[in-house]
Amino acid sequence: MIKQAFITATLALVIAGCTSSIEYRVDGAWEGGDGQTIYLQKATGEKTFETIDSVIVREGTFHLEGTTPDIDKRQLVAGTAKRDILLDGVPVRVTVTTKTHSRTGKDVQAIAVEGSREQHLLEESNQRAASEAFISLGSMMMMSQVKSDSLKLDSVYKAFELIKQEFYKNTRAFLDTTADSHAITYFIADFVANKYPLEDVEYYYDRLTPRVKEGYPGRQRAKGIAELKQINIGGIAPEISLPTPDGSTLSLSSLRGRYVLVDFWASWCGPCLREVPNMKAIYNKYHDSGLEFLGVSLDDSADKWTGAIAQHELNWPHVSSLRGWQCPVAARYHVTGIPAMFLLDREGRVIAINLRGEALEERVAALFDEQEK
Repeated sequence: MIKQAFITATLALVIAGCTSSIEYRVDGAWEGGDGQTIYLQKATGEKTFETIDSVIVREGTFHLEGTTPDIDKRQLVAGTAKRDILLDGVPVRVTVTTKTHSRTGKDVQAIAVEGSREQHLLEESNQRAASEAFISLGSMMMMSQVKSDSLKLDSVYKAFELIKQEFYKNTRAFLDTTADSHAITYFIADFVANKYPLEDVEYYYDRLTPRVKEGYPGRQRAKGIAELKQINIGGIAPEISLPTPDGSTLSLSSLRGRYVLVDFWASWCGPCLREVPNMKAIYNKYHDSGLEFLGVSLDDSADKWTGAIAQHELNWPHVSSLRGWQCPVAARYHVTGIPAMFLLDREGRVIAINLRGEALEERVAALFDEQEK
């Protein structure tokens, strides 16, 4: 009886340990915000969120508290403002301010957050990502203004390359000194994985401390790296199973035994359509020898999608979720810009990524030259 009681008590402790949760507390102030609702949201997709908590502002203040299964990032929404916060068990202090936009005359909100060291690092990570986007935008704008002057274009290009090199140098130093941080795992997932090659993503993940790797964000990064390997050279491409224009379902795996070019495109994508003549020439030349294309459209309109297929005579298989950038397959393949192409061998293994023009034609030709030998 005593032995049974001991076993029962031990199991209870184990179960309690396995189901431990993180308590969160968000205290905030919003002068003039009475009656407004504050939302705490969880990401459910690339750009989709689910509200997990909310509160109405009263007498200029608000308060949120509850539990979450693990340390994790959430999005706080106040009026027009959105801000990431890390629920890590440390209370978070939020201040919402309202200003009138000088051009539109509309009220816009801003959110300031104070919390743990983890929260500070999450803020710095987001600022670094925003800075990189600003640098890239500035580069494109400047080059577009001087594109007719080759000397100026070359000068602007070199100047921005130096700026980017310094930015990446500083970012590397930042990552090298934040290995014991749950927050930095989100920077690795949201920024590094989209801007750096896979070996760099693995390098920074490997530098994380055991404590961070064992936490929920760390485990998610390990899963993300495993997924990245599938869409990099040497990986078995993830399954695609989506509706065709006639309403039936086509799976990528059904094309095994042929070389397959998976092409993410859309009817509104200029660069995608400019690649069409080259793709058609390649398809017509090698299709009978064992080459297949699979067009995955990021359109959200069936008429525009099927209209583009007919207009440009894209005579290969096509599928689409018709959810635009919310396409789950695009998310699984980490597609953040189109055209995006993955060339697969007969077993579905990725052998080339994002080849276009002459480079694509040469790579495909080499496949069939090797086959003939």
